[in-house]
Amino acid sequence: MAYQNPEPILHDEKFEEPVRQEIEAAEYRQIKNVYFAFIDVLGFKQTFDDNRENPDMNVFAEPFKETFQYFSRLMNMERSLHTENQWNSGQTSDSLYFYTARIDYLIAFIKIYAHHSLYAMSHNVFLRGGIAKGDLFVKLPHQFYGDSVIKAYLLESTVARNPRVVIDQNTLADLRGEKGIMDFITEEKPPKRSFIKPFTEITVNDLQSILNIPAVELNEIDQNRWDKIEDYIDENMRRFEFEDKNYQKYAFLKDEYETFMDLRDK
Repeated sequence: MAYQNPEPILHDEKFEEPVRQEIEAAEYRQIKNVYFAFIDVLGFKQTFDDNRENPDMNVFAEPFKETFQYFSRLMNMERSLHTENQWNSGQTSDSLYFYTARIDYLIAFIKIYAHHSLYAMSHNVFLRGGIAKGDLFVKLPHQFYGDSVIKAYLLESTVARNPRVVIDQNTLADLRGEKGIMDFITEEKPPKRSFIKPFTEITVNDLQSILNIPAVELNEIDQNRWDKIEDYIDENMRRFEFEDKNYQKYAFLKDEYETFMDLRDK
């Protein structure tokens, strides 16, 4: 009897790759009505370009490291209280992000961010961002995509302009009915934008009510830090006196700072 070769098994990458992609795509789960916050360091690239030849780059980069590490520490403190994994946060390059489908977790984040932003400004690090509501497709906590991400990024990159975190109208409508949180938000009707107030009186005790941690693990925004914030705003206004686009960003903060201090001293 003649020997017959069995039917050969063919491997064609043209057919395997779409199947592989379809399987991988199926691993992402869709979450509806997610609040996504995207926050960026203002002028990060330009600042690093200006200091590319700085022989003391480690010293120069220290404020950014302190700012990013403190954000991670604050969020890890919050994470330790909630084991159901209904929110996540992280950092990529000079960008920070946070997402959740729960309004109470978003409120906690806004309060934590309000504190963290003050801490960052006391290190001459200024932040800008957006918060938007939409769908999110998540594979792992730090693998995601969706229109909530796109909207938040667009608010940061094309709408906010100044060092502020702009909130979309859908998110604002959900926050409006929640107790206490509107004290942290400047609400303006379209075509103006609503945003998290750059300057708020949030104390360590306020944060402890959210995070339930020892005060020693938090950085109090004392008068020394307030003075540093004002000094850095003035310094950047001098630095960008002849670059109006950047100058206006710090002029916005100067106006917000003085308004806040006037109200605080009354």
